[in-house]
Amino acid sequence: MSFQYRRGIIRILFSAATVFSAATHCAQAEEAQKPGIKTAVIFNTLCAKCHEGECSGRLSFDTGSEKAHTHIKRYAEEPNITEQDIKEFFTLLNHMKKECEILMPGKGTKGTIKPEKIALFAIPSQKAYFIPLGLLQKGSYRLNISTKEQQHYRIELLSDHFDPFLDLSICPDRKEKIELTIEEPVKAFLRIRSTKPLHILSLELSPQ
Repeated sequence: MSFQYRRGIIRILFSAATVFSAATHCAQAEEAQKPGIKTAVIFNTLCAKCHEGECSGRLSFDTGSEKAHTHIKRYAEEPNITEQDIKEFFTLLNHMKKECEILMPGKGTKGTIKPEKIALFAIPSQKAYFIPLGLLQKGSYRLNISTKEQQHYRIELLSDHFDPFLDLSICPDRKEKIELTIEEPVKAFLRIRSTKPLHILSLELSPQ
């Protein structure tokens, strides 16, 4: 084997190792910024309502996470925002803008959802919830929600691409059942918002 041939092989192996190392570094960086449930719930309840209209395949909110720190702390209603949280917010924002899709970690919850499970999907003030329901099949459904407080709150059921299926303002004395129809299988989310802390005692979405 000639010297030039051996040197060519070494150069190829070195280039491959460099590419693999760079890919590994990028994968690790992406994994480090993978959003958790806490930041995803805050983003999809408090931030997404303003930024949903910006999903256009391009980024316009590109001031950088450092400059946006004050903005996020102000609107996220969470004083203990960390640098890692900021990076996760940008991951959520970039995904929404590029894919026009909701990014939410965790598996969907169906049927009767226990209070301790519901609490995982509340913002710290408990004024809002963002609950993944998983894949809903075509059909009619009934939604039952029981709360500790007798107060007004708003319910939205939307798809992972922001298609609305339900948008209701619930009055404290509301007695009627909440019903909705799904025309085709869809990955769905339930967004609940209130002006005051709201403690959900039980939540059930069942087919009729």
